[in-house]
Order: sequence, then C-alpha cells, then structure tokens
Amino acid sequence: MDDAVIKLEETVKRTDESLDEMVLKIECAEKNICEQDTDVTVFKLLKSVTEVKNDYQNIRKELMEVQQLQRQISTSLRSQLEQVQGHFTALKQKIAGSQNDT
Repeated sequence: MDDAVIKLEETVKRTDESLDEMVLKIECAEKNICEQDTDVTVFKLLKSVTEVKNDYQNIRKELMEVQQLQRQISTSLRSQLEQVQGHFTALKQKIAGSQNDT
C-alpha cells in the first residue's frame, strides 16, 4: 500500500506540473497573438492549441491513473480495517472467555 500512496503522490505532482506548463503555454500564446502579424499568429495559435489539446489528454490520463490509485488505496484500507476489526473481535472474545474462566 505504501507503494500505491507514493505512486499516487508522484502522479498528482506530475499532473500539477503539467497543468502549470499548460497555463504557461496559454499565456505565451496570448502574448504572441498581440505581438505578431496575423498569418504567423494563426499558425502559432494552431500549434499552441494542438499542444494544449495534447497536454489536456495527458493530464486526463494522469487523472484517471490518480483515480485508479485512489480506488486501490481505498480498497486496501477497507481490507486492513476489516482485518483489524476481526482481530479486535477475536481478542475481545478471548478476554471475555478468560474472565469467565477465573
């Protein structure tokens, strides 16, 4: 489970970095639109839109991976909780049984 948590943290960090990069690309594209002539601007804008689209798809994949890892961690935690509850019940019964024997 520790590996899943670490992987989840790494994926979230990568996704956050990708979002930051996308914001910078969009800001850069906005600046370029104002500074350049129309033909070059349209070409660069199309290129920027394609890059943003690709970045969005990558981020979407990473978010799906994060969700999958969250589900795995949740399942693992539930399983561990059930085990702990089972051990607690068994210990409680042993204690009650030993008190009845005395």
